[in-house]
Amino acid sequence: MKKLIFLVLIAFKMNAQDTIVFPKIDLYKRNVIEVSYGKPLGQLSNKYESSITTALYFRTKIGKRQFVDFGAELSGIVNGNSISYKEGAENIQLDGSKSAFFLGLRYTRFLIQSKNQNFHLESNSGIGWKYLHYSKPEAEAYDDIDLKPSLNTIAVSQGLKLVFHGFGLHCSYQYAPYDLFNSQVEKNFGGSSINFGLSGSWNF
Repeated sequence: MKKLIFLVLIAFKMNAQDTIVFPKIDLYKRNVIEVSYGKPLGQLSNKYESSITTALYFRTKIGKRQFVDFGAELSGIVNGNSISYKEGAENIQLDGSKSAFFLGLRYTRFLIQSKNQNFHLESNSGIGWKYLHYSKPEAEAYDDIDLKPSLNTIAVSQGLKLVFHGFGLHCSYQYAPYDLFNSQVEKNFGGSSINFGLSGSWNF
């Protein structure tokens, strides 16, 4: 009798263990790094030749296949051209830009995702603050002028990214109207550019 009760208890315990439901862990990639090559378009193509950008974003899930990415992008400008900049009644030729910076967020949505979640196509719609760095000429004539030129504006972007096992190819269009808040530079300064490159995503 004791042996029978013992066997029943063991069977009950095994059955109880089988019915325990553990919550599914959401293993989406939270950290995103991107490296891209950019080409200015339209009027902006007169300001520099190209750019090399490194971006870091931190991803937060807000819905099924929907995310918000917070991050920053740092760009090195290749062959920046000098521009005309108004300082009072004087027009100054600033040295070509050497860097740019973007800080903002983007709404990301998985348009297509495989059943095993190893492959997906995502769209990225971004908005943020863009800064294009310039410096005054190094000539002695400008030594006594307290000039700190800066071009700041609101930037928007739209991109697509193809991702497989955390590694991806991406392409995006960005519009940053630099003359919107800067009356010192020429009208229609330009602000359109296109970027394409590689990305990787992981969890700590």
